[in-house]
Amino acid sequence: MKTYLSRGAGPALALLVISLGVLSGCETLVQQSATANYEDYRNQTEKATFNVIFNYDDAVVVDDSYVATQYYEGTAKVGRVEVTFQAGMKEQAGELAMEMEEYIAEVEENFGRALETPVRAYLLRRDHMPGSVTGGFAPTNEAFQFPLFAAEGEEDFETIRSSNPFYPYMFIHELTKLSLVDPARPPLILADQKTGPMMKTSYLTRWFREGLANYAEFLVYEKMRERVVEGGNYQPLSSFESGHVYQQPLSALAKVGPALFNWDQFDDSAHDRDYYNAAMGLFILLEHRFGDDAVRKVMDALEQQYYVDGQVILNAINETLGTNIEEVVHGFDLMTAGTQASPLTPATAKNFGLAVQKGLYVNALTETGAAHSAGIRQGDVIVRINRRAIANNLDYELAMLEAQDHGNLYFTIDRLGESHTLGVTFNLPTMTPAGGAGSGGGVVSGDVLGFSGGE
Repeated sequence: MKTYLSRGAGPALALLVISLGVLSGCETLVQQSATANYEDYRNQTEKATFNVIFNYDDAVVVDDSYVATQYYEGTAKVGRVEVTFQAGMKEQAGELAMEMEEYIAEVEENFGRALETPVRAYLLRRDHMPGSVTGGFAPTNEAFQFPLFAAEGEEDFETIRSSNPFYPYMFIHELTKLSLVDPARPPLILADQKTGPMMKTSYLTRWFREGLANYAEFLVYEKMRERVVEGGNYQPLSSFESGHVYQQPLSALAKVGPALFNWDQFDDSAHDRDYYNAAMGLFILLEHRFGDDAVRKVMDALEQQYYVDGQVILNAINETLGTNIEEVVHGFDLMTAGTQASPLTPATAKNFGLAVQKGLYVNALTETGAAHSAGIRQGDVIVRINRRAIANNLDYELAMLEAQDHGNLYFTIDRLGESHTLGVTFNLPTMTPAGGAGSGGGVVSGDVLGFSGGE
């Protein structure tokens, strides 16, 4: 069995490690702690699971006893997913089960790792969507369980999907994390451990565990973006649907930098938002820089290990992808277009009297930004950047990342109900870190580099 020394130990811990090394041979205190923790998990008779807690706003407690007392018409089963439904919702339950299985398969294909825990959902009807429910299902090695709600009279599939805050992102997030803490399968990735009242052991795997689970949410988000509406046009997700996915992963990664790799369970919770965002951004950057199979290659390399800590994961990334990921992150910057923009919702679109309901509403611009150079004005709505439809800040950051490959921006905007395409070139961040705008701004007509535009 291989053992590893964790990174990030402080001076006091280092002194204790050295002392123990003298007394007990080659194993350090941290190594002994890691070995004991990993062996304990390996020897568990039950699969490790999460006690999932749902926080809504109602007096109802949804747990094992609650679902056991409800009346059900049947169960729809697709693959490893079961959706038990109440009267009259057989079709919706079948669609949900099919979609969940599709999302699980999407993540598995990208990770090369099975999400083996069976899924058991309960489709429950109420007079109205719960303003609040507190509760949770007890840990079990049988299935990952959670409730979905339908308001009476609003029981169509799309409404059920969009009005349940746990679905689909949190469910795929937790399933992914379950695959990393299964004691029967390598690699086993543990959280940082408290080994005593005076000492904490940091395995520094938090960025990987949370990043991979957040990246699974991102894969589902990208899959949902591809839903085709009538006419064959791709429909960007509404801000409500996409609001459960971190919205600034790449700008947060540029802000946090290599400090992400020292993020542990004992860190100040005030850092969490930036670090959760940055952890997702890291995996998006890996895919962008090293190909769609980058994460899969890293997972294949890790599965050759008995257990891993943060340094082993970094080594696997570097050796598998032929890079130094800490240097890549240190040098990463995200170009900005120089806008202050807000995602539209149907309500805000109506308040502004806009013809479009999805996009980024431009509240203000900087005079030196790319958007200003292209000819965008305050009050315009950015609905597309290059080939990517824009509904929120995540879409915007992804579009800017892609634009950094070639230095060209084509904004499709709605201005007073009319569509325009405005183009500009910019200096790449590696040349001018501030991302100053270059030449070429103005209305694009005809077909330029595959982007069709015109007045």
